[in-house]
Amino acid sequence: MAESVVVIGYAGPVRAMDATLLGDSIYVALRPMDVGLAGLVPRDRGLGARGLRFLTRPWDFSSPWVREAIERTSVEPVEKGWRLSGTFDSDSGAHPYALELDSKGAPRRLRIGRAGVEGTLIVVRYGPPRSYRGGRLPRWIEWERGPSLLRLAIDEFARTSPGRFRHAPAADPEWDVMTLDDPRSRDLLRRFLGVGAEEVEP
Repeated sequence: MAESVVVIGYAGPVRAMDATLLGDSIYVALRPMDVGLAGLVPRDRGLGARGLRFLTRPWDFSSPWVREAIERTSVEPVEKGWRLSGTFDSDSGAHPYALELDSKGAPRRLRIGRAGVEGTLIVVRYGPPRSYRGGRLPRWIEWERGPSLLRLAIDEFARTSPGRFRHAPAADPEWDVMTLDDPRSRDLLRRFLGVGAEEVEP
């Protein structure tokens, strides 16, 4: 069975977005807009489906493709830590990355570039590590994509048994559900996330 990831986003007290990623398929519910987006994650853009799964949990470097990329890395000392440089491979090509670690090996910053061209795809920043019931994680995570910045403060983290939580965000019968390859879908995502028109990759 393909690994699934569920993300639920709030804007203040309002539930604004649900997203479910199962294998290469994704469903996104933009609740304030009464719209659902569904389809396959494009293989020729961004990091693909496995890259999206990694970016939802960027502290987890245990995936085989991530470990393989890190094993091929070059290492150089930086202020109070180290910088690992290499490439992440995806269907769209090789994405250069630079991962900065502190003196104890905890991640501080991850920059992933675009495949084959200049520019940054995404930057992830990590807060200082902390021990939770479910393991040791950063106190916060920031994702920066173009003009958009998303910060997640981690107050609690606990592990649960596989399959305990199953979530398929339901669409209201009056909603419009569009495919990801519909140009309107990409425009809606850009508007919802506050990403510029030139930032069109997932």
